[in-house]
Amino acid sequence: MCCSGQHASAQTPVPQSPAAQTTPLDLSVPLTLERVMTRFLERNLSVEAARYRVESTRADQIAARIRPNPSLLLTAENFKVQGTSPFTVPFGRLYEIGPTYSQTIELGGKRRLRTEVADLSVARAEAEFADVVRQRMTDIRQAWYEAVLARQLLSLTLEQRGYFDDLVKLNQVRLEEGAIAGSELLKVKLERVKFVSAVSQAELAVRQAGIRLLEILGETNLETPVTVAGELGATPIAIDLAVLKQKALSNRPDLQAAERNIALAERRIALEKARGIPDITPFAGYKRVGVDNTVQFGVTIPLRFYNKNQAEIARAIADEKVAESETRLVRNRVLAEVEAAYRAYETARAQVETFQHELLTQADEARDVAQFAYREGATDLLPLLEAQRTRTDIRQQYLRTLFDYQVSILRLEAAVGGEIKP
Repeated sequence: MCCSGQHASAQTPVPQSPAAQTTPLDLSVPLTLERVMTRFLERNLSVEAARYRVESTRADQIAARIRPNPSLLLTAENFKVQGTSPFTVPFGRLYEIGPTYSQTIELGGKRRLRTEVADLSVARAEAEFADVVRQRMTDIRQAWYEAVLARQLLSLTLEQRGYFDDLVKLNQVRLEEGAIAGSELLKVKLERVKFVSAVSQAELAVRQAGIRLLEILGETNLETPVTVAGELGATPIAIDLAVLKQKALSNRPDLQAAERNIALAERRIALEKARGIPDITPFAGYKRVGVDNTVQFGVTIPLRFYNKNQAEIARAIADEKVAESETRLVRNRVLAEVEAAYRAYETARAQVETFQHELLTQADEARDVAQFAYREGATDLLPLLEAQRTRTDIRQQYLRTLFDYQVSILRLEAAVGGEIKP
């Protein structure tokens, strides 16, 4: 599916920092597909939002590894009050005073389980980010192909207008020589006017395709005309449907995200069960009792007779069932998308082959025969006009078929989640 030597890999680079967005896009240089894709990753807001979601889960990953903070308790008890102010008693006469240090110890592997949950959350967010990139890259590549199609249709229309310019000049000479009637020259001029109008429409289509491309890129300078560098091609590729389906099941980031969500739900169940196990808090301290210096130590053990985290455990189990159901749905959708994209590719490939092996050659030959006969005076103008119109229609349909072929491969790569090489 190469386009004038340019081939866009389905592997997506990591987006750059937001600082890269401040540099305006240089539209004086033709936009290649690779350049458009790189710029798109820098500027697209949905991709940027997905990237920040990954960063958010990485922050949770840091928090999951943090141990509970210790505590320091300072106490002063059972001191006598003299007169109207309790603060008039000398410090040495306080009966009990001292600091106590305590540290909660998490039991049941809570910290390890929190870390595993956080790691899986990051892995899921990364897969979701890759899926956003996959979908948005499909959109931008199709927009680029649309711009290429519009430019090539304009070139074809200009070519046809040039053909009728030459035909008008030929008939002008023949009219002056008395070889044809003035009405025949008028017919050629009227036919040329149609292509003058068609050129205007084609130029408008090129402008609109360029604006749409800039809009998807997130550019604000929509007034500058866009020039794209590339051609619609039809390089044949050898693909096997069974291999594509297997590759899709391995590569599709949305399926990976769903599978990681199952693993995440499993770890959350284990974490919620561990949270039902009470943590202990050992403590040790110093205490001055009257004139005596003493030490104290012990352990605090919560008694969970009623709340053993049953609600959160039940919620985590339900989330696991939801994740399993969603994974089956995503798997079926992936296989269906590959099947549909493959059938679209087969249809587009067959149409391209029909044009290349039959229609293009036949249209050219029919026009050349009609043109030769007309120039030799063997036929009138109408067969030539019909042959030229047919050739133009065939060429336009061929370009649109090439576009459909490129888009079919584009959709197939999106369905597979990876590049399909020729």
